[in-house]
Amino acid sequence: MREKKMFAQRTRTRNTDEAKRKYFLVYEGKETEEIYFESVSQNRSKIGIDPLLELVPVVRSYSEEGWSNPKKIVDRMLLNLEESRLGVVSYETLLNWFMDYLYEEEILTNSKVKAKSLWQTLEWICKEKLHVMLTEQVENLEQTCRVIAEYFQDKEGYEQIIDDVPRIIQNRSITYAEGFDRICFVVDRDRESFVAHPENNQYEYVLNKCREKKFGFYLTNPCFEFWLLLHFDDVKELNKQQLLDNPKITAKRRYTEQELRKRVNGYTKSSYDADWFINRIDVAIQNEKLYCEDAEELEHFVGSRVGMLIEEMRRNAQQDFARK
Repeated sequence: MREKKMFAQRTRTRNTDEAKRKYFLVYEGKETEEIYFESVSQNRSKIGIDPLLELVPVVRSYSEEGWSNPKKIVDRMLLNLEESRLGVVSYETLLNWFMDYLYEEEILTNSKVKAKSLWQTLEWICKEKLHVMLTEQVENLEQTCRVIAEYFQDKEGYEQIIDDVPRIIQNRSITYAEGFDRICFVVDRDRESFVAHPENNQYEYVLNKCREKKFGFYLTNPCFEFWLLLHFDDVKELNKQQLLDNPKITAKRRYTEQELRKRVNGYTKSSYDADWFINRIDVAIQNEKLYCEDAEELEHFVGSRVGMLIEEMRRNAQQDFARK
């Protein structure tokens, strides 16, 4: 995982020495949530969010693409933070840095076939040339990085990689300041995401980890589309059991998305007018209070905590997270 804005440095505002507090937003979904919170970030003054608060999306690296299981996402965040704290990385993390670099420099574009081939080459180098497993710790980061980069020197379009090794390994850690910043998980209760039974209750695991680490847990049951539906006055007329079950209505769409499409012409998960929703954000916050907002009870009831996240960001950015 990495910050979307690369090489970000903590900024200072208002001509003072006061640093911005960061809210790191970790989404279960890849597009819908990011579109919404990009609009939140752009409209902070309209919403009433303190200018000393910066919203930072955390995006998946290559080997994490397609993940929808909140436990895996939380565990990977914990691993990345521990690596940052100790100043060490695994070979898998290093390979992800290479892939991130290739995307950022537009050496690698959106070709899934080419990306898969490159990842397999990187795995092959680790296994056959370095004789290491991806879970092992890199002992000499810069030297190992150069060894890997040398395999691409004679390939057209990759000539500069060896010279860019310092850039590949710089500023890759998430710039999270524990006790000052806030890591927020924006996830769905969707039963396909969580495994939740007595022997392996991932919902309970994620909730407890968030409480232990003082991370924000902003879940919506059944999915983020319900939070979007809360921006409409008539959401109260929808059948709660249908919302909770969220059955398939068509081969590609479930109940909540279908209801949203009835209200938003042309809505898709990857394209919609988020600014329209932002203009009705107070409606959504009030409607949310008609449903479940309790973190434990949300495992079984329709509701959301996204409105609570917006309200939290509106409050003093210097609040004490230890009380949450």
